[in-house]
Order: sequence, then C-alpha cells, then structure tokens
Amino acid sequence: MEPQFQVDFLRKLQRLLAEGGFVATYKFALLHSIADLCIEKDTEPDGRLTLTVDQLAAKFIDLYWRQVQNFPLKGAGRDLVLKQNTGKQAAVINTLRDIQPHYRHRLPLLKSDPVAWKSALSTVRRTIKVMPLWKLQTIGEKPIEFMYRNNPGTNEITLLPGVATCFRTFHGLIIELVRSAWIRYIRRHNDGIRQSLELHGFLFGSERANLDGYRQVLLQSDGTRCFYCEKRIAKEPHVDHFIPWARYPNDLGHNFVLAHSRCNSRKSDFLAAEEHLSHWAERNRDHGEDLSSAFAQQGLAHDRPASIRIVQWAYGELQQVGGDVWVAGKEMRELSSRWAASLGMHGTAG
Repeated sequence: MEPQFQVDFLRKLQRLLAEGGFVATYKFALLHSIADLCIEKDTEPDGRLTLTVDQLAAKFIDLYWRQVQNFPLKGAGRDLVLKQNTGKQAAVINTLRDIQPHYRHRLPLLKSDPVAWKSALSTVRRTIKVMPLWKLQTIGEKPIEFMYRNNPGTNEITLLPGVATCFRTFHGLIIELVRSAWIRYIRRHNDGIRQSLELHGFLFGSERANLDGYRQVLLQSDGTRCFYCEKRIAKEPHVDHFIPWARYPNDLGHNFVLAHSRCNSRKSDFLAAEEHLSHWAERNRDHGEDLSSAFAQQGLAHDRPASIRIVQWAYGELQQVGGDVWVAGKEMRELSSRWAASLGMHGTAG
C-alpha cells in the first residue's frame, strides 16, 4: 500500500473527529466497531471488506454494555447513567438498560438467549441505519466517502480497498483517538465528571469480575499447571489474556490461559514468545471445540475464529516493527519470522 494513501486516510479520519457533527456518541462507537471488525474478519483478495449492520450492532452492544451502568460521582452522594446524546438519552443506552436486569448484567447470558439477542440486535440495527452509518463520513454538509460508499437502505457496507488494512495497521492509534474524543464528549455533556480520572476505565475497561467462570472452565480443561512455566500452581491461578488487553480488548474464552501470578506479572502487556504461541495454538486446536461447548454451557463469551485472527494480527504487527516478545522471567527476545509456523493454524480461522 502506498504511504500517501495511509497518510491521506489518517488525515481524513482526524478531520472527522475534529470537524464532524456529533449529536451523540454513536459515530465514535461506529468507528471503534469498524476498526475492531477489520481485525476479526478476513478481507477479499482485492482488499475490500464487507461488514453487515448486524455485525456492527453486535459490536455496539459490546461497547455500550458497561456504559449503561451507573457511574459513581465521588463526593456527590449519587450515581448517574452517563448522558450520550445532546438531547434526550441515546436510544441504545435506554434499550440496554432495560435489558440488563433480566440477564444479571451479564452480556454472555443475553447472547445465549437467541430470541432476546436477535431482538436486541434488531433494535440497535435500526438505530445504526437511521443515525450514524450514512452520516459518519460527513463534514459540514459535504460527504467524503473515503471508507465506504453511502448506500442508505442496505444492510451492509463494503470498505474500499486498502481501508481495512489501514484500520489494522493503525488500530492502536485509531482506537486511542476515538476513545479520547468519546471521553471529551462525555465530559462536555455530563456535569460533575470533568475531572474524573476513572472515566476511561469505566467506559472501556475489562469486566474483571466475570473471569471466575473462565477460571473454572480452564481448570477442568488445562489443569493446575501454569501455561507459561508449566509448574504446578499452588494458589488460585491468574486468568491471563494471552493477547494482552492493552493490545486488543479481547475478553473471549479461547484467548484466556491460566498462569502463576509471577508469570502473569512478568509477561504484563508483552506478547508471549513463539514457544508459548505454539502451546496456545496446540491447546485451541486440540481442545478448542470442547472449550467452546464448556464456555457456552456457562454463558461465557467466546469466538475461536475471532481469537485466532486477533493473534495473527497482533504477531504480524509486532513483526513489522521488529518488536520483542516475552520468554520467561525478565528474558525478552526479538520476535522471529518463525511465529507463523508456531501458530500452525493457517486456513482454520474461517
């Protein structure tokens, strides 16, 4: 891809965030959703990527699910649901707030109810088609269709050649830009939280409280040995994101492994070395279907193909910059080109 294409793409994206009209946070959520789906889905040979409105709606629900809970206002003696619209509360917020109590505020339980999940998708889909989808690429009154062609009434968009690659290459930067603009919007439209340091974690943090279910499933599947050092774990094992949350927010079952607290701490936000990648690939190749069944029975989020694509993306991007991977303890080394062979799952992610 020509460097000038990438520069032009980022400049136009910056213009959208700086100059586009934002009467709600939906456009931020749409950009975030597109960026994430570019990693989780495969492009066509010509570089195009077709995304359905239902896929976007599912990502919207993922993003807004935590945000409909009450945000604690320190010193104010009250909580509030953050306002995400310049007028009355955003429709997606109201929809999810009505749904949550019926599923103990746990999104995987909603997804495991096919009728309710289909209904939620339908409601959010209508909002996306009416509001942000065909208005996202507008500055003032002028459309700049640099990501996809506007075609109101259809149930999908097709990203133009090279666009998905840009979203993958600059995913971390784009997500940071989008989240920063989202937070600025929230602070501007909600009195009393302008100085809150907890806002980012509240809006975009991981649901750590839900990891107990994954721990129990993985204990039955993987046993009590640390995934990394393979020594027995005497105390309660840590549930570690194999692809760290800081690199890609992925609370999906096949991404989790059990580890000693020390190994988990030492690995931190680094990618694991090729031997650990090979171990992860072997685990999910040999036991992936059994894990999927166990996660589903417990109402836990999982998506094995998406987890594989995220791994491929993360290691591919690290190789591009000659980055280091974590081996053990304080030992690091540069990622080698052998990582793809270590993964050993080409063609199985579909």
